[in-house]
Amino acid sequence: MNTRFLETFLWLARLKSFSRTAEKLHASQPAVSGRIVALEELLGVTLYERHVKGFELTPAGRRILDRCEQIVQLSRELKSVASEDNVLGRPLRIGASDVISLSWMPDLVSMLTTTFGDYQFDMITDSAPNLSRMLMNDEIDIALIANGIDEPRIVNAPLCNYRVEWLANPHKFKIDKPMNIEQLCGLPMIMPPPSTPGYMWQVEYLKRHNPNYSPDDPKAMRISCGYSPGTGIQMVALGFGVMPVPVLLARPWIAAGDLAVIRVKENFPPWAMYASYKTPPTIPIITSLVETAQAVAKAFADRRGGEDFWP
Repeated sequence: MNTRFLETFLWLARLKSFSRTAEKLHASQPAVSGRIVALEELLGVTLYERHVKGFELTPAGRRILDRCEQIVQLSRELKSVASEDNVLGRPLRIGASDVISLSWMPDLVSMLTTTFGDYQFDMITDSAPNLSRMLMNDEIDIALIANGIDEPRIVNAPLCNYRVEWLANPHKFKIDKPMNIEQLCGLPMIMPPPSTPGYMWQVEYLKRHNPNYSPDDPKAMRISCGYSPGTGIQMVALGFGVMPVPVLLARPWIAAGDLAVIRVKENFPPWAMYASYKTPPTIPIITSLVETAQAVAKAFADRRGGEDFWP
C-alpha cells in the first residue's frame, strides 16, 4: 500500500477540493486524481462522490478515514525512528541564496538553534544554480532559493517575495525622470553571468518590453557580475551601471544618497523565494524546518518588510 495514496485521500477529505489538495501537496491535479483512482482500485471501492451540493465521501470512504490517519502517522514515525541515528550523526545541511543570507537568515539560525536543540546545522550560502545542483546531488538537504527547482522529485514550498527595482548611482546617471525599457537599455547594465537563471530572467524581461533588445548586440556596455546582491549593489553604487536589485537590501545606500530607484514604467517581477527539498525527504524533520523558515520570513516581513518584502 502506497502511503502517498493514503495521504492524498486524507487531504482530499479535509479540503474537499482537488485543486486545493494539489496545491497543498505541491502536485498537479492529474497526479492527485491518479492517486485516488489507484487507491480505489486497490481497495475495490468508490471513495467519494461529486454532485450538485459538492464533494462528499461515500460510506466506504468514511469508514477508512480514521485508519488512513493511523497508517500515515505510523509511517511517519517509522521513518523518523529509522533515520534518527543517521540524522544525529551529521549536521543538517541548509543552503541559502545570498539575498536570504543578507536579510533574514540570522533570524532563521537563531530559531533553528532554539527549536531543534538536538540537531546540528551547516548553513551554506551560494548562488541558486550551485545550490540546486548540490540539492540534486544530495550535498545539502534543503535549498532556500529563488524560483525553486523544476524537477519531478522536488517539492517547492513558498517562503517570501522581494520587491525588485532598477537602481543607479544618481550622481553618475540622469535618472530624475521616468524612463521606458528602451531608454533603460541605453545605459550600462550589470547582469548575472550568461546561462544562469538570473541572466535569462533579466533578458526575458528586457525582450518582453523591448522587442528590439538583443543581449548579443547591446547598445551600451554590459558588465557580467558573478551574481551576489551585495557585490551588485556596491558595483551600482560605484557607478559601473544600472541593475535590478531587491530594494530591501539597498535601503542603507538609498538613505545615504548613493543609490536611487529608477522609475521604470515596466515593473520588474518580484523575486519569489522557495524552500526546495527532495521527496521523500532526506531527513525526518524537513517539513518542520520548512514551516520554521516560513514563520521566520513572515515575522521578518511583519517587522521590517512593508512594500519591499512580503511572505
